[in-house]
Amino acid sequence: MRGRELTILAIGGESLLVVIAVCWWVYRGPSSWPTVVGWQEDTAIGLAVAVGFMVTNYISLRCGPDVLPLRSIRTLYRTSLRPLFADVRLSDVVVISIAAGIGEELFFRGVLQPEIGLVPASIVFGLLHMGGRGTFAFGCWVAVMGLALGMLANFSEGLVGPIVAHSAYDAAAIGYLRWGSS
Repeated sequence: MRGRELTILAIGGESLLVVIAVCWWVYRGPSSWPTVVGWQEDTAIGLAVAVGFMVTNYISLRCGPDVLPLRSIRTLYRTSLRPLFADVRLSDVVVISIAAGIGEELFFRGVLQPEIGLVPASIVFGLLHMGGRGTFAFGCWVAVMGLALGMLANFSEGLVGPIVAHSAYDAAAIGYLRWGSS
């Protein structure tokens, strides 16, 4: 898939999550709407969480032991994710990352988490990032990140921090997959 096609697909899929979230909030009423109070602090905390994700991911995958869960994630990155993002441009990385941060956080932390709870929403988040054989460990890692993003949403009582963390992490991860060393 070419970079532009991937970007258009990401915008379409994430926009659908935004539409679902907005419709749900309209249906549930104003008390369910996320807040945007304290966005500067939430942005800073979101960036700090993203850096934590980046460092953990990098150290685990580059320096971690050769055990099955890490080996399967390394294989997924090398055989599926790196080729998927091979043709993206910097503008594609920015758009895909922001779209994912907004769409997925509005849906998972803004709609699903208040309805079914932090842990179940995080598990669903991880499950929906799995793509078949050899992706269980990756799904577990994504569920743990979802748990941290959900805790950030609870702590900040809003979605700015999780959106910033998710977008920044995705931008770094996709950028690394595209331009980083193998």
